[in-house]
Amino acid sequence: SPHRHGRVGDALDGLLALDTHALRCAQHTTVCAHQLKYRDMVLNDDQKLGLYVALPLYFTMFGIMGILGWRTKVKRASSQPKEDLDGEGEMVSHFVAGKSLGSFVTVMTIFASLFSGYTMVGVPNEAFKDGYKALRWIPSKLFMAFGYMCTSPRLRRISLIRHYHSPLDFITDRFRSQFLRYSIFVILLVPSIIYLAAQPITLKGNFNDLFGLEDDNVIAPVAICAFILVLEWIGGLNVVAYTDSAQGILMILAFVLMSSTLCHLYGGWGSDIFNPKTYPAPTFFQVPSTEDQVAMWSFSLQWISFAALPHFQQRTYASADFKSMKLAYFVISLAPWLTMLVGVFSGTLGVYLLQGQETSNPFTGVVAELMSASGFGYVAGLLILVGSVAAIISTADSLLIATTHMVMSEVVNPAMKNASHARVSFVSKVVSFTVMALGLVIALTDDGALSDLAAVQNGMCLQAVPTLLIGLFFAPRFTPHAWIIAVGALAGFITTVVINYTWNEKEDNYFFNAGVWGLCHNIGLMFTLEMALRLCHAGEWRAPKWDVPITDNFGGDMPITYDWLNGLMRNVREPFKSEWFVGMFLVTSVLLLPCNSAGLPELGEQAADGTYPDFAPTTVGGYPDWVFKLLMGSVVLSLTLLWGISKLPSNLDDLSDLQDDSEYLPKKKLKSSTSLPTSSPSGVPAVGKVVTTDHAIAT
Repeated sequence: SPHRHGRVGDALDGLLALDTHALRCAQHTTVCAHQLKYRDMVLNDDQKLGLYVALPLYFTMFGIMGILGWRTKVKRASSQPKEDLDGEGEMVSHFVAGKSLGSFVTVMTIFASLFSGYTMVGVPNEAFKDGYKALRWIPSKLFMAFGYMCTSPRLRRISLIRHYHSPLDFITDRFRSQFLRYSIFVILLVPSIIYLAAQPITLKGNFNDLFGLEDDNVIAPVAICAFILVLEWIGGLNVVAYTDSAQGILMILAFVLMSSTLCHLYGGWGSDIFNPKTYPAPTFFQVPSTEDQVAMWSFSLQWISFAALPHFQQRTYASADFKSMKLAYFVISLAPWLTMLVGVFSGTLGVYLLQGQETSNPFTGVVAELMSASGFGYVAGLLILVGSVAAIISTADSLLIATTHMVMSEVVNPAMKNASHARVSFVSKVVSFTVMALGLVIALTDDGALSDLAAVQNGMCLQAVPTLLIGLFFAPRFTPHAWIIAVGALAGFITTVVINYTWNEKEDNYFFNAGVWGLCHNIGLMFTLEMALRLCHAGEWRAPKWDVPITDNFGGDMPITYDWLNGLMRNVREPFKSEWFVGMFLVTSVLLLPCNSAGLPELGEQAADGTYPDFAPTTVGGYPDWVFKLLMGSVVLSLTLLWGISKLPSNLDDLSDLQDDSEYLPKKKLKSSTSLPTSSPSGVPAVGKVVTTDHAIAT
């Protein structure tokens, strides 16, 4: 089904159905049947020769950056005091780079993790199939930035006092419930494994497509995954961040070269190529259907789930200072205009360039045309193709270390109390090997089921977002019991999967994202159960022993409360607590939709030469007026984000305004890089004061 495959975010399974416009529909069945057996050899021998040189150079650079990351880790370990070289110290050193990533590395590793291989390859292919509707990726990435910048400042400031390093540390510390902790663990683990398994599939598809190999050739993905695993073993997040930095630069260079070279050779959206009367896919200029418009908005909304993703929280804790994080917020709020806009342009241009050709990967076809056009285009095309490989690898290594970190922190470490530095290091290697092997096995034995799951992986992660927001921002009277939060999250998770396999199997029902349906079920069930609990049980709810986690590293028996959180952030202007900021962003995200009657203007009669002489859509700069509206709305979203970021203090890590309260500090000595509070702030309980949980206060 073209409709189903078009939603899948990997280059192998998501690109089988490429033709939707009327002029080429008759060829579709033949093309797909051919692709199931062999891929098109899009690149000629001269173009492949350039890749034989460029790819080894790239992997050499990849290895060098890995060695530099390893040396940084070793140097940092040699300068640490002996008491920090225990099992917990190894966890911090390996998985969050000793919380020492500099500004440039922080920005580039967040950029490379946010803009994955799908950005380079999948977005052009999606635009080739769906046209300007693929511009939905710009507000989608801005929703990612919105979710991340709203939650990570508060998480980071708390982590300086409570010594967080694992993605689930805050939820464990805030709610003190093993049931909720491991419910969210499952909700985040499953899509992480799916996403990791999708990367070898994408690598296999790309390499086999580039070099004309058979579909079942697995040498490239296995070798590259082994290489990634070894580098993760020797240097942890240091290596991942360093290699991300190099790969991020390569990706940016690839996007700049792709846009500038294609515009120079063929012109932009305002050129004669995009004349709606003669363009091969005139339906791209028509207003999308109501279902498509709703799907565009719900698709964008689900990407707020990135706020809860393990590899993003990992980087929140790993940065050496908040100034680096603030710079990263600026970059990811502007980057979609370079990455997504270029991807959509190259895909829509590919419709014209690849007319009459059978191609399983329009992205590669466009690059092949570019390489054939001129000597400069040849070099630019090589860098673009290598950049696409770099984008996939940057996603794979980030997912590997984040998933390993989560398993180590939540499953392995609780069973290894007081483990030595060496033992933790060895066990983490075993876990990372197991995670990578599992991802490879799933990828290489996949018969198509992974594609359906990959389509809802963000919807799965979305179910963890209410838990994060409740813990960070909700007052006691609005805070449900931890078990109810867990039940709601699990129900939303299951609903997301079920809807994707039942309701959305019917093409006409696809218009509303399964993850958003799951979120509605999640929040609705949570509200209903909490109201029932408050009506039926007026006293304090006592958690059973098995549900109480060990929290010595966070502060022992002193839980985090809403008042304590507000006291901690009282001098910080947080974007999420501004009604103007949140309202402006959400309202604009709706108003940027076309909101016009679907299918207008009509195509009219088709002439003998295949053109539509009576077709006259209103265009601005070569693209339809509804696209102009979408782009201008996205500009407002970016400006809103930039305003919110500018209000965040660069010195968020300075804790000198906090007062001393030993009961709220971890029992072990704080690191020297953290400023100790010295007296009692408003909202922070005094020593010896009895503190109840927020749910007990509510009931």
